[in-house]
Amino acid sequence: MKNSSTNIITSGNIRCSRLLSEDGSVTVFPGQAVDPSTQIAYRKIWRKHFLMNVTESLGIAGDENIRDFLTIKEGEFVSAGEVIAKRGGKKNQVITAQVSSRFLGLSSGNLIFETDPDDIENVIAGFPGVVTDVVPSRGAFLETIGSYLQGIWGNGKKGQGILLSMDMEKGGIFGQDNITVDIAGAIVFANTCLDPDALRSSVKMSPGGLIFGSLPSSMLSVAMKMPFPIIVTDLIGVGRLSDPVHMVLGENIIRFAYLYSYSCGIQNKQKPEIIIPQEEYVPEGESLLKKLKKGDQIRIIEGFHGGELGIVVELLPGMENDSEALSDIDRIKVCIDQNTEVVLPLSNVEMIHVK
Repeated sequence: MKNSSTNIITSGNIRCSRLLSEDGSVTVFPGQAVDPSTQIAYRKIWRKHFLMNVTESLGIAGDENIRDFLTIKEGEFVSAGEVIAKRGGKKNQVITAQVSSRFLGLSSGNLIFETDPDDIENVIAGFPGVVTDVVPSRGAFLETIGSYLQGIWGNGKKGQGILLSMDMEKGGIFGQDNITVDIAGAIVFANTCLDPDALRSSVKMSPGGLIFGSLPSSMLSVAMKMPFPIIVTDLIGVGRLSDPVHMVLGENIIRFAYLYSYSCGIQNKQKPEIIIPQEEYVPEGESLLKKLKKGDQIRIIEGFHGGELGIVVELLPGMENDSEALSDIDRIKVCIDQNTEVVLPLSNVEMIHVK
C-alpha cells in the first residue's frame, strides 16, 4: 500500500490542526505560545450533578426572573469561590460556587451544575508553537517554522527527541544490532524493520520514537503495542524511505523532532505528523507572570491535583513587582473548592480560556 499524497515541507511555515472528534471545550486563545504538553481541547463525562437554590438566599420574588441575578451563563465553567449570582441594593448579596463545576441551566428555580469529570478525549499541542486560530468547541490551529512530513500510518502515540539515522549504507534496516544506549530518548529513522523482536527489545532503551519508510503488514500489530510513537512514511510492505522523505530527515539530523500520531479509529482520517522546528525558532509569548492576576482561572498541570481547575487567590510575596524571568520558586495560592487551597509553582499551572 503506497501513498503518493504525503505532504512535505522542506523548510517553511507549518500549520497544524488540533481538533476534537466531537464538540467539547477549548482551553487556548489566539496568540498563545504552547509547548508540546499544552492542552488544546478536551471532552469530559461528568459523574455527579447537583442543584443549588438561590431564590431564598437572594430573596427573589415569584414575579422576578432568576436569570437577571445570575453572573454566569449556561455551559460556563466556574471555580470555587467565583460569584455565580448577586443582588444589589442596600445590602449587596452574593452567592459563590462551593466547588469547581459547570453550569448547565435552570430547572424549577434551581441552578443545575455538574462536577467530578472524567476525560474521554484530550488534545495536546504535540510541538512548540503559537495558536493562530481557535475553532469554537473543537480546538485550534497551531503554527511554527521548520520542516514537516506526513506519514501514511501511525500507532496513535506521541513523542519527541533528537533525530538520528540508522546506517543507510548497510541497508538501513532496524534490527537487534541497533538496540543500544544511543537510541535512548531519540527519534530514529530507518528504511524498515523486519524483526518483531527488534521492536519489542527496543522498549528497554525507551526511544522517543521510530520513523520507517516501510513496515510489513505483519509488523503493524506489534508496532501498535509499543509505548512510543511509530510512523510509516511511504509504504506498508517492504521498501525504503522515499528520496524526498530521506532528504528532509537527513538535513535535520541532531535537531529536535516531534511525532504526532493519531489514534487509528475508523472515523479518524488524520495522517500522522513529523514536525521539526528550526533550532532558532522560539515561540514568542507573554510571560505568565505578567498576565496572571488574582481571580484568574487556571488549570493545574500535574501532581495530586493535576487536571483540576482553580482560581488564583493570592500572588505570593516578591512576585507582583518581579520583572525577571520565571523560576521554579515563583508560587501562587489556588482555590480548588470551598475546602481546598494549595500553593503551587508557576511552572505547574497554565492560564485557561474555556470556550
